[in-house]
Amino acid sequence: MSTSTTLGHATFSRVNATDLKLFRVNAGVPVEDALDMVSQLQHHANQLTLATAMSDHGERFSWPALYLGEMAKALIDDINDALFLPRADA
Repeated sequence: MSTSTTLGHATFSRVNATDLKLFRVNAGVPVEDALDMVSQLQHHANQLTLATAMSDHGERFSWPALYLGEMAKALIDDINDALFLPRADA
């Protein structure tokens, strides 16, 4: 089992036309727990995306799917940094 934890570097959910982000991944979350959450977030984003594609009124699912996808990507980016940045510094 890994002792790696998230670093809290990754941000997501752009606020306006600038690159200012509203949210950040919390530092210190065990990588295993973060990966489990990524799997859940991506699963639900995929389900909402499918509902958007298959429904005549699916547009209401598009924004939640986008936000869940942004959260999943931020977690993956932060996990990647936690696992591979220390190797680059060595």
